[in-house]
Amino acid sequence: MTESQPQQQQQQQQQHREEAGSIQEEVHNDTQDHVPHRIIAIAVDQSSFSEHAFEWAVKNFINPSTDQVVLLNVRPYVTAPVLYAAPMMDLGVDFMLTPDEYSKLDEANKTFSHNLIRKYAQTLIKKNIKCKGVALRGDPREEIVYKVHDLKADALIIGSRGMGLLKRTFVGSVSDYCVHHCHCTVIIPRDPETSK
Repeated sequence: MTESQPQQQQQQQQQHREEAGSIQEEVHNDTQDHVPHRIIAIAVDQSSFSEHAFEWAVKNFINPSTDQVVLLNVRPYVTAPVLYAAPMMDLGVDFMLTPDEYSKLDEANKTFSHNLIRKYAQTLIKKNIKCKGVALRGDPREEIVYKVHDLKADALIIGSRGMGLLKRTFVGSVSDYCVHHCHCTVIIPRDPETSK
């Protein structure tokens, strides 16, 4: 590969993300005067698996005096009008969205994402851990890998839903994708409840 090929690949990936409606918003940042030795990305969502991974990282991995944590949350990209199941409700019901409903759902997803990041950031602040939070929109697999690369993170900590091989093969696993595509160490803390 020539030196320009990785650059071309990056440009193509960026163009693909833009075409897919990818967005990133900084939600929290208390790292202005902090020069970290390590940048630790933690992918968070509303699941108990994510909460376990976060708690594990705080207890076992993060060094408050040298590390900077970047919280990442990826919300779905909604197109309007579209047949779409609401992401925060697992009702299994599809419905048509009007453009106005699309805007409201997109804004609700954004608010939920920002509040989730702020919740996790408050825990870090109480423990004197420097952090910032970034809300993303798009495919969680691609967005997390892209942002981890962009941050030049030293590690990514992410929860796993414990899908079996068959389900991972057909549905795809965000954590599995990150393990295979991130340039840094990816840590998936084992949840003691699911490993029994």
